[in-house]
Amino acid sequence: MAVTIRKDRILDNWLTIIDNGAGNQERIYTTTEEYLENAQLPGVTLKRDQVNSGMFGRGREFLIVSHRVLTDYTMFIYARDYGQHLDCGWYLLCKPGMFKKAISRYAAGNPNSFSMNLDVFDQQDLSAWTHVIHRTFLRAVKELMEELELDITGMNTRSKGYLSVW
Repeated sequence: MAVTIRKDRILDNWLTIIDNGAGNQERIYTTTEEYLENAQLPGVTLKRDQVNSGMFGRGREFLIVSHRVLTDYTMFIYARDYGQHLDCGWYLLCKPGMFKKAISRYAAGNPNSFSMNLDVFDQQDLSAWTHVIHRTFLRAVKELMEELELDITGMNTRSKGYLSVW
């Protein structure tokens, strides 16, 4: 089964461009994987896979982070050459199962409503999970930027969507 990112499933995202960082995709992935494994986040799994944007979309490599309990949520981390630069970022997606999606659409008019109706503890776990992943990825990005002698002081570290991760 192909892994797909669809625009209507994206709840939150973050990105940055590393000037003259092309060729460092593997380093960003391995550093992020190492830091996440060392963080020992409960119920979290990592895998790399090709992801596309639709049935006939071309694929790109992502680091996919899933949670055993928060099964409707997945984080997709990417690093890719963009000319001489390295485009780095992540997406947080909400993808409810077919049944939950259908009932949610019928009852609330939004296919994600039931997935986003989390109890306090699940909200706490989702916030902690996304925060740690964001900070871990940001650490890998900042380390590369410092090595390339780039100024990190003006880098935007906030995400833009549902959770507004800091």
